Amino acid sequence: MAVVVFAAPPRAKLWLYQGVDDGAGWTCEGAAGETVQVASEGGFVVAKLPARTGKEKYAIGEIAMADGSDRRLQPGANTKVPTFNAVPGKVTLVGGVKVLDVGEGLSLLPDPSVTRLRAARVVARKDRKMSASLAKGKVARMSWVAMPDSCERR
Repeated sequence: MAVVVFAAPPRAKLWLYQGVDDGAGWTCEGAAGETVQVASEGGFVVAKLPARTGKEKYAIGEIAMADGSDRRLQPGANTKVPTFNAVPGKVTLVGGVKVLDVGEGLSLLPDPSVTRLRAARVVARKDRKMSASLAKGKVARMSWVAMPDSCERR
């Protein structure tokens, strides 16, 4: 197992898609709809995930904002979405995302304000050992790749 930490809008629910980033684009794995649901607490997601390394990654494929609606926002065809690895046995901060526009589709941007210290403080409220690992670790960067229509939930 791996632990991945990233900043996201407060109280948002996010769906992570498993796939392969071959450098040219994203390919979803498994049947459509095979996703991992995570939630943001205190502005951060702390996700315990099966490890995925190298070209095998997770992508943020959907998000539901904590605005009272049940709308699950998805990126439009070939919109760039963040992808990241989940390194086995490690606690990894992969950065953060913010929602630019919640109109017809999802538009995510990197959140440059994310720091290891800020993430460690939030995580410490629940797990001091994990927070210490986070504070000492490196910040891995998300990659941004175009997600094809073939990844959409059916």
